[in-house]
Amino acid sequence: MDEIVKAIYRDEAVIYACDITGMAREMQMLHGTYPAATMALGRTLAGATLMCSMLKHKKDKLTVNINGGGPAGTLIVTGDQSLNMKAFVANPTASPEGDPLNVGKAVGKDGFMTVIKDLGLKAPYVGKVPLETGEIGEDFAQYFYTSEQQQAVVYLNTWVETDLSVVNAGGLIVLPLPEASREVIDDIASKIPQIRNYAIYMMNDDTAGIIKKIFGEGAEITETLSPRLKCDCSKKRLEEVLISLGRDEIEDMIEKDKGAEVTCRFCNKKYRFSEDELKKLLEGLSLRCPKTIS
Repeated sequence: MDEIVKAIYRDEAVIYACDITGMAREMQMLHGTYPAATMALGRTLAGATLMCSMLKHKKDKLTVNINGGGPAGTLIVTGDQSLNMKAFVANPTASPEGDPLNVGKAVGKDGFMTVIKDLGLKAPYVGKVPLETGEIGEDFAQYFYTSEQQQAVVYLNTWVETDLSVVNAGGLIVLPLPEASREVIDDIASKIPQIRNYAIYMMNDDTAGIIKKIFGEGAEITETLSPRLKCDCSKKRLEEVLISLGRDEIEDMIEKDKGAEVTCRFCNKKYRFSEDELKKLLEGLSLRCPKTIS
C-alpha cells in the first residue's frame, strides 16, 4: 500500500518519507515507459508527492515541471493537498545510447526545474531553478535551497528491473526547522550514508520502520497519509484544449475529420467530439472573440 509517513526528529526537523511503488508501477504500465524514463518520472512523482503532503489547505495544488534538454523531454507531475497525483513524460521510450539506465542522461541538465504552487492567491507562486544533475533528487534539494531558502536532504528512488517492471519506488525529504541547532543539522548529515540505502531498506521494512532504522528513537511518527494516481480530466477540460488551438484548427477538424478525438496526456483517456460539438465550440469562440467588420 502506498503511503507517506511524517515524523518529527529531535523536535528540530521534519521527515517526510514515502513508498509509492504501486503508483510507479501503475504509471509505468499507463505510459509504457522504458527504464530511464520510468526512473526519471518515478523519482519526480515521489518528490512531488512528498511536496504535496506539505501543502496546508484542501484546495492547494502543486506542479513540478522538469526539462533538461535530454531525450526524455519534459516531465510533469501535478497533485493536490489530498494527494491525488498525475504524471506525464514527453518521451516514455527514452533510452540514452549505451547507458539505458542513466537518468541524468535521459533528463539532461541543460534546463530548469519549475515548481508551481497554486495556493488560492491572486497569482500562483513559481520557483524556477537550473538543473544541477538531472538525477532529480539533487535537483529537488537545489530547489529547496534556492527558491525556499531551506536546507534539505532529499533522496528519491525508482528501482527498475531489466524486464521494465518496478521493484520499488519512494524516498524521503528531511527539512530542519528554522531553529534547528548545528548539532542536529550535523547529526542529519551524518545519516546520509544510511539514507542512500533507502531503496534497499524498502525490500524488508515499511516506511515507518525505515524512518526508525535510519533516525532511531529520536524520530516520532506524527501522521500517515495515502497518495494515489488519480487524473481529474474531463470532457469540459479537454474542450479548453481544443479552444486553445484556435478557430482555424477547429474548422479544419470539422472539414477534414468531421469531428475530433483528444487524449489526456496524463491518463491516456480519449474524448470524442462530434462535428456538432465542434461547431458549438466555434459559436462559443465567436461570443468570446466576435469578428470585427472592416
